[in-house]
Amino acid sequence: MDAHDDAGRTATRAISVAAIALAGLALSILSVTARLDAALLDLQWQLLRRFEVRPAPNDIVIVGVDEASVAAIPEPPALWHATLGRALKRLAAAKPRAIGLELALPERSYDGIKPGLDRALFDGLADAVESAPFVTVLSIDARTRGARNIHKPFLALLGESRLGIGLIAHDADDVARRFSLVVPTEDGGFPTFEGRLCRALKRPCADGLIHYALGDHFKYVPLKTLLATDDKTVLEQAFRDRIVLIGEALPFTDRIQVPVNLAGWEKGGRDSPSIVVHAQTLRTALAGAAPQEASRPLSLLLLSLAALAFLVRDARYAALATLLAAAGAFVLAVASLRSGVHLPVAPILVTLALALAARLGVAWRTRPKP
Repeated sequence: MDAHDDAGRTATRAISVAAIALAGLALSILSVTARLDAALLDLQWQLLRRFEVRPAPNDIVIVGVDEASVAAIPEPPALWHATLGRALKRLAAAKPRAIGLELALPERSYDGIKPGLDRALFDGLADAVESAPFVTVLSIDARTRGARNIHKPFLALLGESRLGIGLIAHDADDVARRFSLVVPTEDGGFPTFEGRLCRALKRPCADGLIHYALGDHFKYVPLKTLLATDDKTVLEQAFRDRIVLIGEALPFTDRIQVPVNLAGWEKGGRDSPSIVVHAQTLRTALAGAAPQEASRPLSLLLLSLAALAFLVRDARYAALATLLAAAGAFVLAVASLRSGVHLPVAPILVTLALALAARLGVAWRTRPKP
């Protein structure tokens, strides 16, 4: 009879553990769990960024259109043809390794407003194309979801091989954590800005998470400074053999939510100029450092192990074991991310919470009656 009771209790415990594991698995697909896991991933990046930055070549320079640059240029940005052309000419003369332009090119001619504008920009683009691998963004219209036009002479000069889709992937909470090198299209796929640069630089790259603990803050040169400098020696010291990315660096426009802001010229914060996100994405891709998602079997195994916390019979010890297991799971996730694998820790924590709740429920139900 005792043996039969022991077998029954063992079966009940096994069924309880299995039920908790299944409940944890079911809850792991909810958006609230995904958001918790995303927040925990951001915390992991912040810890790694603070305590263990992974070395990387500091060979990407950002030329930023900041507030001082906008104030210093008399024309409105839509008429910056000559300004941008002059900047591209100076960069081309410095012999960079590659140039990436994140500023959208005009959709039509502006010579009707001021003759010579088209030619000024065309000449700058031509110099940039001849000097180094050159890629510019192909902007997507938010309303039509189609690619925006580029003025035909500029498009003819560049060709499709120098165009990359400028979209940045966002998670459900609008934070940029992942990237793709190719955007699926009806014709198969079209390279992103970073994907096209990888091809232009002839480097093998792979999709994955953006590595926010990789490399130092980016070198930064305001567009105003570039325009004010025509000394070839100074230009070569700043840009020669480096990858130069040109984009907006304004405080209130073209900003992206990020786990860590790597714009060293700003005071931290949780949003970043999109050009900085592009730069970190490219750095991650070129270094082959994009963390990958943990395998599904490993995640299921750890979730199942978390359900075993239910087997700790004493409620106080169960609470302590749950806290220790939660801390251990987070430490494991940080170590895993450091080694290049993103381990979703939120489903494990949710399962631990379910196991503890179940154990406390059993303890309350079986408590001695007064």
